[in-house]
Parts: sequence; C-alpha cells; structure tokens
Amino acid sequence: MPGPVFLSGDSVTLRPPERGDLDAIQRWMNDPELWRPALDAKPMNGALAEEFFETTLTTEDDVKLVVCVDDEPVGMVSLTASQYGPTATDRARSMELAYHLDPEFHGEGYGSEAAGLVVEYGFTDLNLNRIEASAGAFNDASQGLLESLGFQREGARRDAAYYRGDYYDMLTYGLLREEWDGR
Repeated sequence: MPGPVFLSGDSVTLRPPERGDLDAIQRWMNDPELWRPALDAKPMNGALAEEFFETTLTTEDDVKLVVCVDDEPVGMVSLTASQYGPTATDRARSMELAYHLDPEFHGEGYGSEAAGLVVEYGFTDLNLNRIEASAGAFNDASQGLLESLGFQREGARRDAAYYRGDYYDMLTYGLLREEWDGR
C-alpha cells in the first residue's frame, strides 16, 4: 500500500491518493462502467492523470481518499467544498460527497462503508453541519447508497444529465448532522 491509512472500517481502509495510484485512477476514469454514470465522457491519458493528481486530488480544501480492500485500491471517495461558503469550514459548514468504485467491486457494500466513514469524519472531525450529494435519475445504485446512509432526496435539476442518448434529472440529496447523529 503506497500511503498511510487515514480511516479504517470493517472491510475497507481509506488513505490519501499517491502517485502510485495513478495507473488505477486512469483505469477507472477510462472504464465505461464508471465514466458514463459519472457523466465524465472524456478519456484520460497519463498526462491528464498527472494533471488530475496535481490539481484535483491534492488540494487542501477538499478531502480525497482512495478506497482500499485488502490494501488494493478499488475506488475513490471525497468531500469537496460546497458552493455555499468560501471554504468548507466557513459559513455554511457544508461539503459535497462523491464516490466511485471499480465495477469489479460493486455490490459488496464497500462503497456504502467508505461513504459512511467519510460522512462520519465530516460531521465528527470537520464539524460539518450538512453533506450533500448528487445522483443521476438513471443511477439506482447511487441513489440506494445515499438513501441507505440517511440522505434525503431534496429535489431534482430537470434534464441536467445526458446519459447514453437521453436526458435525465440530476437528483439532489442532503444529510444534516442532527439526522446522522440520530442513527
């Protein structure tokens, strides 16, 4: 494993991304089972993977973590600064949750466990008041993951996503700390 463990669960560990993860990240970003639902329809070569590492994965305002199972990287989970405050720790105390797993590891509960660890970290250690997330109306698995963690569907941005030849709503979800604490 290229880096130290940041958070641990029963089945997954979460650690900061390292350059040694770029091959896996590039593979995930080019896998149609991931980029199509993520609505990121452009290929990623090695130079773009390096740029993504430098500009997106190593920022100080966001929390980006590699999901590992038995020390093998299987995906990413993140909390990014919300649009409603200059930084995540200012006014709104809100961040956005995002995640993806290698399709080979779907359906095993790893995504739910990783997302749950990050949500707990956000509320307990970052003192967030709210965590939000988005899911395409076509993505039942992502909706199910969010709902299993207690996220409430708050609305939809109509026809905001283009997926496999059709337009779909982007569903917005939110979870407040008081709702998480009551679980």
